[in-house]
Amino acid sequence: MADRVKGKGDEILDAFGSRVLDLARINLGRTYTARRSNGRSYRKRIDSSGNLRKSLGYDVLTRGEDGRFISGRLEFSMLDYGRYVDAGRKRGKGIPSAPLERWIRKKPLRIRDVETGSFVKMTDSKVKSLAFLISRNAKKRGIKPTNFISEPLEKELPKFSEQLTDALGDDYTNAVANSLDDGSD
Repeated sequence: MADRVKGKGDEILDAFGSRVLDLARINLGRTYTARRSNGRSYRKRIDSSGNLRKSLGYDVLTRGEDGRFISGRLEFSMLDYGRYVDAGRKRGKGIPSAPLERWIRKKPLRIRDVETGSFVKMTDSKVKSLAFLISRNAKKRGIKPTNFISEPLEKELPKFSEQLTDALGDDYTNAVANSLDDGSD
């Protein structure tokens, strides 16, 4: 089976995916004001480690799941927790503890003793306790959405939709013309 020739539609999809990811990376790098438990505010980034920003990607798919050629489809990819960062989390739903525990170990968060104020060694039980507390807080308050990728998608889609419609029409016209030319030999 011959490969499908990529046309203008694929180029438009590629430009759209690239533009959306550029804007999403900018959104992830922005800072916002957060509040500490004592009420003082501070500035922080949405993606403090940069891992979510680095994981953003897209593919222009030219074959369906059944192996047939399709006109082109755009598929975005990111780390699993990216959807919660983008869409947030409603009240009443906690966060699974296993990913939280990995995040706590990787971050690393440090726990202080309430009475002495000194740092405490991070044992497995302390990590599990901290993960439980974070999950309980997320369940109680929810997590605010950042819309780091939703906003660029909604903003850029109207700009690219007309271009994409015209390009796909041209691609279909060219494909039909090429198939008619190949059949006349």
